[in-house]
Amino acid sequence: MIDIKHLLEYPDRYKEEMRRRGKSEEVVDTLIETYAEWKQTQLEFEQLRSEQKGFNTEVIKLEGEAKKAAIDRMKEVSEQVKSTESRAKQHKELIDEFISKIPSLTWDNIPLGKSDEDNPVIATYGEKMDYEFEPVPYWELPFYEKTVDSEAGAKAMGARGFYLKGDMARFQRALFDHALDIVLSKGFELMYVPLMLNDTVLSGTGHLPDFDGQQYEVTIDDNKSFYLIGSSEPSIMGYYMDTNVGKLESPILNTCWSSCFRKEAGSYGKDQQGILRVHQFEKIEMVAIAKPEETEQLFDTFGQTVREIYSSLDLHYRGVEVCSGDIPHKHFRQIDYEAWFPGVDQYREICSNGNASDYQNRGLRITYQDSDGSKSTPWGLNCTAVTFRTGLAIMEQFQQADGSIRLPQVLAERMKQEYLK
Repeated sequence: MIDIKHLLEYPDRYKEEMRRRGKSEEVVDTLIETYAEWKQTQLEFEQLRSEQKGFNTEVIKLEGEAKKAAIDRMKEVSEQVKSTESRAKQHKELIDEFISKIPSLTWDNIPLGKSDEDNPVIATYGEKMDYEFEPVPYWELPFYEKTVDSEAGAKAMGARGFYLKGDMARFQRALFDHALDIVLSKGFELMYVPLMLNDTVLSGTGHLPDFDGQQYEVTIDDNKSFYLIGSSEPSIMGYYMDTNVGKLESPILNTCWSSCFRKEAGSYGKDQQGILRVHQFEKIEMVAIAKPEETEQLFDTFGQTVREIYSSLDLHYRGVEVCSGDIPHKHFRQIDYEAWFPGVDQYREICSNGNASDYQNRGLRITYQDSDGSKSTPWGLNCTAVTFRTGLAIMEQFQQADGSIRLPQVLAERMKQEYLK
């Protein structure tokens, strides 16, 4: 969440941010007005409570009509206390609602744009392969048809359900093992995390309100809801909720390989063929908590790590700077990596590397002890190491004329075979 004190001091910067992102700036003015009303109501409440608390001391000194008048006055004050407290609570709820609608400030050099079509390419990696045949989409490859069962998945789960069998399941495991080995070699601590979270953690990390309609809500008992995670990032961040992490002499680095769940709301008709856009998938995520001045270097380090993974797989891919109209609510800056899918001649996202500034740590009340001994809010970063979208890109890029798939050397060594057939 944003720092409301910062917004009150620099309202024009937040209005500019809303314009950059293509959102209405009116919420900034509404928040400021509501905050002022809350402050005034709080002042009235405190004054009334002070008067109420002093009643017992004063009333014993009174007699007769004076005492009766004082008691009548205290009944009136008691009703005013209840009314004022209720109004203050309503104002506070509105403040929280408006704050949730105001995104993180973005970096000064963010490209301005409306959608992912406006994300500029900043670098390309690897070479496009030359084919002496017409490459086909991965879902038309014989290996895919033999080892992915979407029909059974639909019967067992519903639309976009699927099973991976045999060498396809082994291929996913080898890919993830390879990526995880690289991530762990960079000093990340491996975690196993909850796959369901409460609304406190998801609100704090900016995943609720669910503006994109991606969260699966699960009612357990007593009408209490939890949410299936769309990434292990909020689960990792939730581990540090309400914690002071000390002097933070070095960044906290965590990673997790987990199942993830997304509704894919708004994607009706998109990517109906294949398993690029599904409701359940595996992902390795990297998360860091660090001093603000260290995060620019960490952001680059995250990028270097994922490029090491993808380049070791001999993939052709590119990096794009995410523009103001496409960047998530929580992020200060984001670079996406997109792999080439020759069967459809398109680049598709396989990784997002994001700097969330202090947005998530503030929302979860995570603090650290800065150089002068004061409590401050650290910054946070999150980055996809790998999903099976990378495996799909490998299948398309490394397909052979006979329909088989030549494995990148690092995966061939793990699987002890050169081809997927």
